[in-house]
Amino acid sequence: MNKILFSLLITLGLIPVSLHSQSEGIVTAHGYRFVNHTQKGGQKPRIGESVTANVDVWVGKTLLSSSRKTGVGVYQYDLPDTATINHVPPIVEAALLMGLGDSATIFQKIDPYMLQFIPEPERNEKEIYFQIVLLGIQSIAEKQRAAQAARELTRIKREKVQATVLDYTLGRLNNQLTTTASGLKMLVETPGNGPKIKEQEPVQVHYFGLLTDGSSFDSSYERGEPIAFPAGTGQMIPGFDEGVLQLKHGSKAYLFIPPTLGYGDQSPELIPPNSELVFYIEVL
Repeated sequence: MNKILFSLLITLGLIPVSLHSQSEGIVTAHGYRFVNHTQKGGQKPRIGESVTANVDVWVGKTLLSSSRKTGVGVYQYDLPDTATINHVPPIVEAALLMGLGDSATIFQKIDPYMLQFIPEPERNEKEIYFQIVLLGIQSIAEKQRAAQAARELTRIKREKVQATVLDYTLGRLNNQLTTTASGLKMLVETPGNGPKIKEQEPVQVHYFGLLTDGSSFDSSYERGEPIAFPAGTGQMIPGFDEGVLQLKHGSKAYLFIPPTLGYGDQSPELIPPNSELVFYIEVL
């Protein structure tokens, strides 16, 4: 195949890159195999900055996830000082080796923990790999301004969520709720335009966690980072897992989780035993 066409198809995420020779590319400081397909000579991101990128995640010939096939469209992530953290994610190390506009692939060896999330037909594969197109770079100053705007937006959003929880406790939402066979109640605020979430699919979710009195016990919005987990695999409480699997990428919804689908009488700090929980979630 023509090398230019081959590189273009990889960039668009239309073919997997496992067809590459295992010796191609370089081995990074943290042991990943890295191949830069374009090297356009664009601006390089620096530690402390943030980047936006298209990211497709493959194992063998199976596409596990794609930013372009979700409601988000692109991924945004910070570039921490790699010398100060124990585990450097592949996409972080890749971004620090790329220039603006570059497309690259970085390969990560599949360890025993990761293997449980690999689809059965691909269990013999040795690597998972990330196709990355670096789209934008946000400076530290720009990040600070964006963080201030995000804090204000979070405050407004939190107040709206608390008002909705009050409406729920007063019974004003009864005719808008959907109740599943398990007892989970849901109110979908925005249906989302992306594909429906599949079991074991890696997802990113922003959320507010509240009690029915409106008090907050957790918030990914406050931390400024969504939670990432494989959907429907038991890493989250049952009601959260079930609710996410009812939604599409880009959805925004309220989950009203009874104690039997939450923490029951084994509640963590800030949550009284046998509490009904309310989560406002945004599936990215």
